[in-house]
Amino acid sequence: MLTIGQFSRISRVSAKTLRYYDQIGLLKPGFVSKDSGYRYYEVSQLRDMLLISRLKRYRFSLPEISAVLARRDNGHLAKLLQAKKEEFLRQINDQQHILLQIEQDIEKIERRENIMQANYLVKTVEMQPKTIYSLRRKMSIRDLAEAFGTLCAGLEKSRLKPAGPFLSIYHDEEFNRGCTDIEVGVELSGGSGEHVRTLAPGLCCFATHIGPYDDFTSCYTALIEWIEKEGYTVSGPPFELYIKGYNDNISSGEYVTEIYFPIKK
Repeated sequence: MLTIGQFSRISRVSAKTLRYYDQIGLLKPGFVSKDSGYRYYEVSQLRDMLLISRLKRYRFSLPEISAVLARRDNGHLAKLLQAKKEEFLRQINDQQHILLQIEQDIEKIERRENIMQANYLVKTVEMQPKTIYSLRRKMSIRDLAEAFGTLCAGLEKSRLKPAGPFLSIYHDEEFNRGCTDIEVGVELSGGSGEHVRTLAPGLCCFATHIGPYDDFTSCYTALIEWIEKEGYTVSGPPFELYIKGYNDNISSGEYVTEIYFPIKK
């Protein structure tokens, strides 16, 4: 067996950390002397320590690592690693988008342009009434994907087929990322029943945003600036139409979203 000092030196993990792992039940010593309280570890536990360190590098939480050690199922671990890989790929894609944005901002500054000036073409349209199937509830922005999943399940159960893009309507006057009154929906060719209603915003101004879903602020800003400049006021909740997105097998930089504000003079 190895003393805690020997185990620490070989595994490159401090004795303080090993004591903490013992305390939380993540990696308990193979033997603890009743007389001295000294901790001793089996040589085989070095492999467990290697796995703990590896999974920490992969950004697994300690409770997640503890569950892996308790289960000892390589098939399950492979699924967890695949999910973590996909999470990292999404993060890499997001970071690449940020790097591209930084490069564009540097180029704007070199041309003596305002980096916050976005070139959106704002148009107006008299939107005809649309029949939509929708679900409305208080939710966080992170809950949108789940809400659309519930929406699609409801469509299938009701035997209704989409006839246009999916959409989100933001009903709260103030925006709260953690809890906002959001309605998710999709246009139908017709129909009636629970969750089916008419969307009739009337005159709207809109602009097209190309890029990830978390980067809409500049488009919203451009629309509000246009509304003020042209002497209009907002007459209803803004909404987003997702023309191309996640389900089209394209990168987030290629997503196409139309953002609308109902307006009046």
